[in-house]
Amino acid sequence: MNSIPYIDIHTHPFKTETDTITVQNIYPGEGFAAFEGRNFYSVGLHPWHIKSSDQNNAKLMMIEEAAEFDHVIFIGECGLDKIAKTDLEEQKRVFEAQVFIAEEYNKPLLIHCVKAFNEIIGLHKKLHPKMSWILHGYNGNLQITKQLEKLGALFSFGYNLFNSNSKAIESFKYLPVEKIFFETDEFDGEVERMYLQGAKLKNISVEKLKQSVWENFNRIEITRI
Repeated sequence: MNSIPYIDIHTHPFKTETDTITVQNIYPGEGFAAFEGRNFYSVGLHPWHIKSSDQNNAKLMMIEEAAEFDHVIFIGECGLDKIAKTDLEEQKRVFEAQVFIAEEYNKPLLIHCVKAFNEIIGLHKKLHPKMSWILHGYNGNLQITKQLEKLGALFSFGYNLFNSNSKAIESFKYLPVEKIFFETDEFDGEVERMYLQGAKLKNISVEKLKQSVWENFNRIEITRI
């Protein structure tokens, strides 16, 4: 590898990349490609897709099956969403189950959180996970960010960095680069755009930011082995 690649830590569409390492999110039971050096995956049961406990348990078993593969590197996205029209108590049960899978298979947890940061913080304090928790599409305010940072959480930023009214910008500027990742999520574009905006907000070079995120990625990969 001649130069440090970009890392897109959370994307949904399949992308054939040459300069970027991608972590594509897949649904439990979906197929995924063999490892070719840059294509990693995350698998999890999203709070939007919560159904009956029996159906959810079947999906959890599929997550465990996928977790056997080395290039499925994260469990998630999973989490809590108070806007979702699914049962919140069942969301919590399924989320905790995925925390346990992440711990069992030594894989970081990729978290979707909408209006439930206090619950996520409470569950972290209750469960004491060893694996990293990564808040994806992060848009929390500075007070919440500081609480999550104290717990060792990591943060992935996406297109919110282009919204001048977003709480994400203040949090992004506050956080050290050792805590930061970038993602495209549903955005139909290159993660390079997030890096360029991030470098501008941090007042550092894109190369320095690429180096830091690359080190962050390798750090959590080494931790899970």
